[in-house]
Amino acid sequence: MKKITGILVLLFLMICSMATASQPEFRSDVSGSKWLQVKDRTIEAKDREGLILKVQWPVFSSKDSSHGHLISSLKKESDQTRSFFDKDIRESKELAAKGNRDVRNGRWLVYVELQRDDSRVLSLLEHSYHRDLAGERWGYAGLNYDAKTGKKLSSLDVFKLSREQLADTLLERLTKKYGRRVLGDNPRRMILARIKDDADMEFLPWVLTSSGVSFHFRTGDFGRGYRPLPLDISFRDEPHLFHKRYMLTY
Repeated sequence: MKKITGILVLLFLMICSMATASQPEFRSDVSGSKWLQVKDRTIEAKDREGLILKVQWPVFSSKDSSHGHLISSLKKESDQTRSFFDKDIRESKELAAKGNRDVRNGRWLVYVELQRDDSRVLSLLEHSYHRDLAGERWGYAGLNYDAKTGKKLSSLDVFKLSREQLADTLLERLTKKYGRRVLGDNPRRMILARIKDDADMEFLPWVLTSSGVSFHFRTGDFGRGYRPLPLDISFRDEPHLFHKRYMLTY
């Protein structure tokens, strides 16, 4: 009887473990949208010794058919993330098969939070959590789209500034808020390199909100560390910096 009970307990624990493994470790939140839906998908790469790598990414859908351009853009973003993860999983498996234990029990988890959704803009803040032998790291990215066309926006679409002017504006405000020492040796060059005319090539961590634009830098963007360095620029306080198309009325 004790043996049967032990087997049942073991089966129960295995089922619970499997159920837990299939759940996202961090959940996307787009509850503020009336049409956008998101499901966090996960894949666990395993072998006989256990977990090698777990990945997670958001998959988007719509409650109606009136946001086709936006869904197409979001699907492209999701497919690119999935393609990147497929490559990472394949390489991690190859390293594990060669006896490299450093790649085991890794995490690369991506999820999103809604920042703004209206007739002009859809904006999502993308969080990424990466855990490996080097420790835990957080990163941020902005998914910003024109609500009508589904075009992915560059910061240069939103600001009435050149690349150089925007870099100088951000550097001035970051320095005033956090001090020059935190920003490393050549922060302007780093910021300037991230601002592109083509939004798909832009690595500037920004999102549109109802009140302005929020930047999500980290100390690691300028040197070492992962302490957040958030920075907000307000529509109300500085309307002259923005194109009216993406501003809310003040």
